[in-house]
Amino acid sequence: MSRMPPSAESPSLLVLLLSVAALALTGCPDEGVVCTSGLTVCDGVCVDLVGDTENCGACGRACGAAAVCQDGACGCRAGTESCGGACVDTASDVAHCGGCGLACAAGQVCEAGRCQEGCSEGLLRCAGACVDAGTDVLHCGACGNACPDVQSCHAGRCVYDVVAACFTNGQLVGIQAGSDQLGPRRQFGAGVQALASWDGFVLAADMTNGKLLQAAGGALGTLVEEDSLGATSGSPNDILVAPPYVYVVDSVNNTLQVLKREGSAQGAGLGLRTVGQVNLGANTSPQALARFGDLLYIPLFGTGGSQFRFGNAVARVDISQPEQPRKVDTISLTGLDLKPFDGGVVMPLPYSVASTDSAVYVALTNLNPFNGYRPNGPGMLARIDPATGAVTAIDLGAERCLNAGHVEAVGDQLVVACLGEAIYDVENGHVAKSVRATGLVLVKDDAVVASYALNPGCESGTPGCHLSVASRFAVAKGAVYLADTNAGRVFVVEVGDGRLTERRGFTTPAAKGPALEACPLDPSRPVSNAIDVTALP
Repeated sequence: MSRMPPSAESPSLLVLLLSVAALALTGCPDEGVVCTSGLTVCDGVCVDLVGDTENCGACGRACGAAAVCQDGACGCRAGTESCGGACVDTASDVAHCGGCGLACAAGQVCEAGRCQEGCSEGLLRCAGACVDAGTDVLHCGACGNACPDVQSCHAGRCVYDVVAACFTNGQLVGIQAGSDQLGPRRQFGAGVQALASWDGFVLAADMTNGKLLQAAGGALGTLVEEDSLGATSGSPNDILVAPPYVYVVDSVNNTLQVLKREGSAQGAGLGLRTVGQVNLGANTSPQALARFGDLLYIPLFGTGGSQFRFGNAVARVDISQPEQPRKVDTISLTGLDLKPFDGGVVMPLPYSVASTDSAVYVALTNLNPFNGYRPNGPGMLARIDPATGAVTAIDLGAERCLNAGHVEAVGDQLVVACLGEAIYDVENGHVAKSVRATGLVLVKDDAVVASYALNPGCESGTPGCHLSVASRFAVAKGAVYLADTNAGRVFVVEVGDGRLTERRGFTTPAAKGPALEACPLDPSRPVSNAIDVTALP
């Protein structure tokens, strides 16, 4: 399901729900296992031949130790190199210390690519290797405990650095930050709409069955816990983790739900239990969450009970007593200069929110609800002063940003994902046939300092060309991992001081490679919706 606000010719909620129902029905029929797009049945299990190290390119074709599977072929994982046909870490391998064939003398160890008599304090000796068991992928937490495929070692535990959810395909896929290598796609849930992470676990809000699902960050296809979100007809748009609590907003049921971690009594997961809930008002359509002190700021995209009161406010909820959340007030967004095109009708329709040390920023889609929810003004941010409630507007520039959809603070800067104006081909699977002003904008000191235009790498209208539409993103190791809600890709853009630099995409020749094909396209469903991304730990 696209997270985009409605726009001209965009998929209706009904169509999307029917797609999800069809997806669920094709999972495991009586006659045998049928996999979702991009996966293949091997020994009765759905596997990803493109990224599975045990079935790389074909069922049963396993890669060797320290190898990964990328694009159906085995190769050495990041940080290792091939020496005599084996993938080794020359920083710690005594037979190849500092380079292939450079063996240490008997009794010596290898540390940081150099032979020496013993390991430095704090390092673990694994045979002749000196390693940090908290970070070493070949000895994660203990000697010989190698992390699978492209997982990293965080605090002695193997997990993916980044996880993307494929709504259309019912899958999760892990990514290693830095190397930008994809792990194998795993079937998970029926309609995951929002992601978050906590203590090595991935939290996935599944709108189809009304559950908050959990998977270990290194075993994305295995459900370890599920908790009710109250209704199967809801739309859990966002998850905020604030230990020991988890907050979830539902834009259909207009609720804020509070869950608390109470141990692993429910299974091998976090052990969450619902401890509170507040209704934000009929038709308010809460979209996202950000915390500033003891208050949650929640953009209200909906009508607020009247067909003429479109999303013009941000709700504030007091969580000083988290198990008794209390709606305090709403901050009006009326009165802002929204710079409507040709003086036409435009509403702020707030969609996402982020907090900094001094302010709260709300992404404004700036749409005309009376004209098919088309952009009728530039994408904008509303800056809220938490002390006074005063609101000012920041124009992101219509030529680079329409339909501002997601915002996060990255250091002392803000990154905004602009969903753009997408026109969809309703008769041919709701494929985007044209998109403009979609990508990223970088804001510093309340002014735009850089932008990045999403480029699909092909010309619109060319057979087989799938346009890109920006969705949510996560930040890991100084880079934005931006989901593409139309073609299932993940673009990688480095964030510097006042600059955005493409690392994986189609825009600049200096990019290290194309955008990551995270969520496979299905010929029967030409839209592949990478709906959300989260970073671990």
